[in-house]
Amino acid sequence: MSEDAASVKPPKRSAKEHPQALISKFWQKFHHKNPGKITSIFPRDLYKTVAANLAPSSIGVRNAAQSYEIARSKCLEMVRKAVARCESTNSKFIDQDFEIESDHYLQTHHCLRGLVRSCEYSYEPGSVHRVSWIFDNPQFTVDGFSGSDIKQGYLGNCWWLAAIGNIAHRKDLMNKICVARDEECGVYGFVFFKDGEWIPTIIDDNLYLKEVDYGKDEEVYDVTGKKAKQWKKNKQTGSEALPFASCADENETWLPLLEKAYAKVHGDYEALVAGCVGGGVEDMTGGVSSMVLTTSILRKEKLWRELLQADQDDGEFVFGLSPSYSPWVGDQNGIVLGHAYSIIRALEVTDENENKIKLVKIRNPWGETMRGEGEWHGPWSDGSKEWTGDMLRKLRHEFGDDGVWWMTLDDMLQNFQRVYRTRLFDARWTVAQQWTSLPIAWVAGYHKTKFVINVQEEGLAVIVLSKLDERYFQALAGPYDFTMNFIVLPSGSDEAIAEARSSKLDSNDRSASCEIFLQPGKYDVIPRVLAERSNLPPVEDIVKEYSTADPLKLQQKGLLYDIAHAKVGVLDEDEAYVKKRQEEKEKEKAKKKKEKAEEAEKDQMKQAMDQMTSAMAAMQVELDKKEKSKDEEEKKDKEKSKEGEKKSGTTSKDEKKEGDSDSKATPFSGESAAPSAANNEGGKKEEKSEEKKEEKEEKKEEEDKEEDESFDEEEDKAKEKAGEDKDEDDDENEDEEEDDSDDSDDDDEEEGKLPWNAVCVAGLRVYSEDKNISVEVVQSEE
Repeated sequence: MSEDAASVKPPKRSAKEHPQALISKFWQKFHHKNPGKITSIFPRDLYKTVAANLAPSSIGVRNAAQSYEIARSKCLEMVRKAVARCESTNSKFIDQDFEIESDHYLQTHHCLRGLVRSCEYSYEPGSVHRVSWIFDNPQFTVDGFSGSDIKQGYLGNCWWLAAIGNIAHRKDLMNKICVARDEECGVYGFVFFKDGEWIPTIIDDNLYLKEVDYGKDEEVYDVTGKKAKQWKKNKQTGSEALPFASCADENETWLPLLEKAYAKVHGDYEALVAGCVGGGVEDMTGGVSSMVLTTSILRKEKLWRELLQADQDDGEFVFGLSPSYSPWVGDQNGIVLGHAYSIIRALEVTDENENKIKLVKIRNPWGETMRGEGEWHGPWSDGSKEWTGDMLRKLRHEFGDDGVWWMTLDDMLQNFQRVYRTRLFDARWTVAQQWTSLPIAWVAGYHKTKFVINVQEEGLAVIVLSKLDERYFQALAGPYDFTMNFIVLPSGSDEAIAEARSSKLDSNDRSASCEIFLQPGKYDVIPRVLAERSNLPPVEDIVKEYSTADPLKLQQKGLLYDIAHAKVGVLDEDEAYVKKRQEEKEKEKAKKKKEKAEEAEKDQMKQAMDQMTSAMAAMQVELDKKEKSKDEEEKKDKEKSKEGEKKSGTTSKDEKKEGDSDSKATPFSGESAAPSAANNEGGKKEEKSEEKKEEKEEKKEEEDKEEDESFDEEEDKAKEKAGEDKDEDDDENEDEEEDDSDDSDDDDEEEGKLPWNAVCVAGLRVYSEDKNISVEVVQSEE
């Protein structure tokens, strides 16, 4: 044990608490008590005035080309309407959703920078102008599309430019992306592939320039305008004046406009920084990319057969390359490390000695070398001894500082770390897809939720498990990184027949895929998604901060986030929250209604009791009256009898004495009868009033007693708990500074981490020539 380790004192634990209890408490606090994912930055109420067709639909099964045709039709319609508006107003098209001109001059930089702006990317263009102002003779293409047109600018999007270089020779693929345009009105329409669906967009023809307009950064005197014209000619004219991607030809415009459209769908230019070639090819073609390490290739001959299709017009595959990265070394044999490259051709040739050589033609998207870096310096590089006049003619190669070179297959595998292979799909293929939300446990394992593929006809199937493309909402991606993996099993079997893994070496890898020949039947695809904490803050923190710091940019990125999460099969957490709140309100309303009904019933019973009491009191009064009347009658009868006895004079002294004695003994006789009845009635009323008063006082005393007892119980519990806590503290340690809080809370504070709450939105796509193929999600029973 090291001296430092020995000096560290382990935290003191309570002698009363079992070690397993401590572990259990730690994991209880480690995990979120109410796990879930934010699926809506903005509540549904905020979208009441927004068009309902913002979110793309995720249809379960359709032809692979059908999604494209829908997007293409929308794009054509968008261009047509924009042109019509331009004609009606006699003005060129201005893209209100991505207006870089006003954004630049107002210094808001919403089109240039992301929501959370890093210090690493701080470039600011000098000015903004239209294509017709920048180029002397602007043309969308000059001699068609070509990989040799591509030149990278200041933006770190070599991965995307390399992807364009992979497909630029394919006129069919490029025309598929560049749908429509009206160069006079300055409107251009494009489509891109995003999360399993094609999306359309249109842009205007304003572009950034490196230099400011003449006289904008200092006072000048130029009444003739000659200096301004010279400034424009030297610094603001042609492709060289553009700060980002440009074409090699000074009047060709397709690449900077395509780059602008790609930046628009992602929200800004900064979103294009860093990526992988395969992802770029997917976005341009709708294909499926996979990455393989050059050291892990099983059969080079199989790879070579696929590489031969790289430059074919009907080829099924296109390829990209990437070398390893080193923070200490910039290049290796001329190849820039951590960079992206295109494979534009593969060819087997026979040299003068009849040896067959497998050669690969590679291109750097820089389109040139920089300080001697950017092109291969080994065998078959420009000017090397391997080149003969015959070989130059066979390969139609010319030496030049253009970022293009040839190298052998073995040298390619030796000097590059990763090969990106993208399979392309045509109208023969059908795609079935489903999306769902997967809560990811901290302990990695295969998920209980699975996808079930139903195959009707045998054939090749390309299976892809992907997460959402977070490039569209980078700052809102959340504090977790996900790595996608899965296995394929025949339904009811425990034996996997295929598996796929994405590589941790490529942080931009958003999917895992495999190709397998399937017989008719059902197959289970079981995902295994790994989650790791990233350095990004929670989504809710970003929303709270930027709702006031930069509300317009948050609106843009929040909308992209909500559209991305509006997938069929993905739980709408905002809708679920609103529904839950509504159910709680209904329960509360029903409870109050019940309480009100019970209160009304009590009131009715009280009224009935009061009425009964009043009736009984009235009956008692009536009874008292009858008794009084009876007493009076008896008194009158006695008086009459007495008078009769006096008149007759026949009453003896004994009878008189007896009569006098009876008169004194009887309370109802004579004048005393009436006061007695009245006193009796008043006494009864007073007695009842006193009884009611006493009942109320007794009831109030009982309620007060119950409240006092309840308060005393709570107070006793609090005191008891405080006493227990104090006893535990005393037992554990006399020094409060060493142990005055729960251990798991200390861990959370020291780590600065929130409870574990990783939820991944994952989608499965299956490509097959089986037109009836289908996919369904089978949720776990939990």
